[in-house]
Amino acid sequence: MRSSVGVPAREPLKRAPETGHKDSVNPNEHEQGKELVCSRDQRISVIVSDASFMTSELLARALGRVKTLSILTRAVSFNETMKAIVESSPDVVVVSTHLADGPYRGLEVVRQVRQLSPKTRCVVLMDDSDHESVTDAFRAGARGVFKRSASMQLLGRCIAAVHSGQIWASSADLQQVLGALENAMPLRCVNSQGKALLTRREQEILPLVAQGFTNKEISSRLSVSEHTIKNHLFRIYEKLGISSRVELILYAVSGRENGSHGPV
Repeated sequence: MRSSVGVPAREPLKRAPETGHKDSVNPNEHEQGKELVCSRDQRISVIVSDASFMTSELLARALGRVKTLSILTRAVSFNETMKAIVESSPDVVVVSTHLADGPYRGLEVVRQVRQLSPKTRCVVLMDDSDHESVTDAFRAGARGVFKRSASMQLLGRCIAAVHSGQIWASSADLQQVLGALENAMPLRCVNSQGKALLTRREQEILPLVAQGFTNKEISSRLSVSEHTIKNHLFRIYEKLGISSRVELILYAVSGRENGSHGPV
């Protein structure tokens, strides 16, 4: 069955009425063409990968109706998905936790994308009952997790948010991640040369923020002013290339962003 997903046909540009000069052109025609090209170029390129041909096809068709998205192809296995990613370098990959060739193969796709197509961001599609995979998905490098019970319109918003650099996760998903952090070892943020990115005080603040403490609670624990904590947070965000507490929490889990980090 051939997918109906694709680029809408471009409307033919209208010729200007002839006025005695065969080369006469409508002055708006060129600008019209530029707008059409720009509109196509600005769409988010997406690869869809699910566990069966039917679900992958249906997902691709549904997302193909979102005007801001350009569906490049769909796949059902790890090898198919990786081949498509390497060949087309999409903006976003929507991949199921489990693929046709085995459970959790989708998470392996996410790990490989970090190395083979760094600009590509991943959204992991999972069942509502699959709570345990949420932390694993972010740890693998996903930028969003999306439950199948939600609407395709919401998935379109998820893709746009992830493409713009945001994190997509529900409150319940974040609670799952926070629970995993409570049992995690302390983290030390370092760059690719192994040099510490944060000062000692910033390193003290990092796990407290990741565990969900407010600025006021952190200031009380460390016996400093709340204003001082805010200044430290600003510098932490700047050094790690992030902009919010949510991103800091997920940074602590996945280690995907600018620096690398490992257990102390």
